[in-house]
Amino acid sequence: MLINKLLNRVESLNLNLSGRVVLTEAATGPYVVTPILAALAGAKVFAYCKSSRYGTAAQVIEKTRNVYRSYRRPLDINFIEELTPEVIAKADIITNSGHLRPLNKEKLQHAKDSVVIPLMYEAWEWRDEDMDIDYVRERRFKMGATNERHCEIDVFNYLGDMAVKQIFDAGLCLYKNKFILICNNDFGPYIAKVLGRMCKRIGIIDLVENKEKYSGENVEWIGNFPEVAIPEHFRDAEAVIFTAYPFDKTWIGEDAVIKVNTLKSNLDHPLILRYAGDVDTEALIEKGVRYFPEFVASGHMGVLPSAIGFDPIIRLQAGGLKVGEALLSGNYNHLDTPLLDLV
Repeated sequence: MLINKLLNRVESLNLNLSGRVVLTEAATGPYVVTPILAALAGAKVFAYCKSSRYGTAAQVIEKTRNVYRSYRRPLDINFIEELTPEVIAKADIITNSGHLRPLNKEKLQHAKDSVVIPLMYEAWEWRDEDMDIDYVRERRFKMGATNERHCEIDVFNYLGDMAVKQIFDAGLCLYKNKFILICNNDFGPYIAKVLGRMCKRIGIIDLVENKEKYSGENVEWIGNFPEVAIPEHFRDAEAVIFTAYPFDKTWIGEDAVIKVNTLKSNLDHPLILRYAGDVDTEALIEKGVRYFPEFVASGHMGVLPSAIGFDPIIRLQAGGLKVGEALLSGNYNHLDTPLLDLV
């Protein structure tokens, strides 16, 4: 039962928001859990919802209530369809959730000086469009990025499952097939660890300083990012899994860091799986290089944690709320491990 998973995560993190007011979003799919987690931890929650292509506000509210309908105690969740100055002023914690973004001066000018803002991602994944950082600095709001690799958050160990999902969605199989991972960020070793156990061989092109992070069966270092020189025995690879940060930079293209012609000449049947990092799709089409998915919004990942179910989102959102608690209390560790990076 989903509510039990939420309760277990609150308990494992010792998440305590009693007496606190949390402003977050009410959303569809696995993100339905965010306001419920906060309320289970004792918070008074204002959950901002709005209609989108995923459902109407009324549907979002009903789906959220269905999750906790059988819970034995009342939860203080208040659904709102308007972000009023009065609600913003009450919040002790404001999450940087989708419906609330961007957290700009127009919204944050109504917040109290002691409000804290937990980011539901790691510090290196910072996105300028999410936040008016100058105004946050001006008001001296505390803001912290979530340590997704904390043992009780542990979101990074789902990155391999997400790659598997993308491979299957692209109509490919792992068994007896070879893949190439081109990467310049912390995702790579987690992806390779899982794929190496499932495919014939995975070739790694990453920053040279990351080489020692790769190990395990069927994992082979084949080059230093961003140079692409595919060995002969990887020319017939099923696909290239591509992940590069910053996510909103065009990494593959005619005049990009990685040239389309280089990929085309190094691979028999090139297919780019867009895990993260922008690519010039027009250049790929012109050169006859296939890619998947067809559309990925600039700066966004081509496969999301929510694509593989509730578990990674429960961990991520609970972890983000724990960061909010930590920012308020000043205790930035849990189980002697840092929960956050101050931003």
